[in-house]
Amino acid sequence: MSTDPQIWIAALGTLAVYSYLYKENPAYRIAEYTLVALYTSYSLVLDFHEYLIPYGRQYAIEEGQWYFWITGAIGLLMYFRYAPAEWNWLARYPISILVGWGLGYTLVRSPRPVMVQVKDSMRPLNTVNNVLFFVFFLCIMFYFFFTVGKESKFIQGTGRVGRYIMMVGFGCAFGNTVQGRISLFLNRLSFLLVDWIGMKIW
Repeated sequence: MSTDPQIWIAALGTLAVYSYLYKENPAYRIAEYTLVALYTSYSLVLDFHEYLIPYGRQYAIEEGQWYFWITGAIGLLMYFRYAPAEWNWLARYPISILVGWGLGYTLVRSPRPVMVQVKDSMRPLNTVNNVLFFVFFLCIMFYFFFTVGKESKFIQGTGRVGRYIMMVGFGCAFGNTVQGRISLFLNRLSFLLVDWIGMKIW
């Protein structure tokens, strides 16, 4: 068994997290709170020294770009979430600006992911796979087609097929996610058995 204290801390933390599979317990709570506290404090210190201080000194003070002070003041409004109830509404403005700017910038400056998907949906019908893709695409679109009433037999049948196709797709995506999580679990299991206990399994 390992005598390295860092490996012991990592192993006990791993066991504490996996103890949630049995039931919620104080060990899991301690591991959860410790992880959140470490991540939050590390991110705060990193952002403060890597972004806030250099950008504030260079742009707002040395170069005199006054609008950085305005953006900083708007950003500070987020902390009004912790103010009394009559001042909580001030925190909505920076969040609205952040969400609106992010969506607008993504749609205007970075349309490539959306355009690639739209372009990929227009395939020539020269192979069986492309024909099946086109049929599945139409069925799924009819599932979300609300202009014509659902009393139409064609809309009902096509939409039902589209729903089944989506369920198959969601199942494949979920299975892929589970497979990825299993690989992470095997990595931690290998750490516990080999690095911590010292078992020879290879």
